[in-house]
Amino acid sequence: MQLIKHASSANIFSGNNMRKQMTYKMLRTWMIGSLCIIFSISGCASFNPAVEEAPQQDIILAMRVKAKLIETKELKAAAIHVKAANGLVVISGFVETESQRQLAASVAQQVPNVKQVNNQIKVK
Repeated sequence: MQLIKHASSANIFSGNNMRKQMTYKMLRTWMIGSLCIIFSISGCASFNPAVEEAPQQDIILAMRVKAKLIETKELKAAAIHVKAANGLVVISGFVETESQRQLAASVAQQVPNVKQVNNQIKVK
């Protein structure tokens, strides 16, 4: 009779232990899921498309200006650097003559969406 009692109490204990493990796993899964949701929501709240678009537009504008400078055979465009921010284009670098310096500014000014050109190119 005692063997049966010990065997049945061992089953009860192991069943109780399994319940605790299941409860722990469910609690852990719920906490991880909650944290994922919180981080997802907070990440979306800080995303501002207007902030992301401005630098991309500036990069595209700088690339268009650089492409026009490269197309201009009278210039050595590899020696001219271009930066853009909100329609303001800064060109810098070195050219051989003053006429090349002026030509670079003129070419940059003709690119669509360029509002102003800051010519910092130096003549060698």
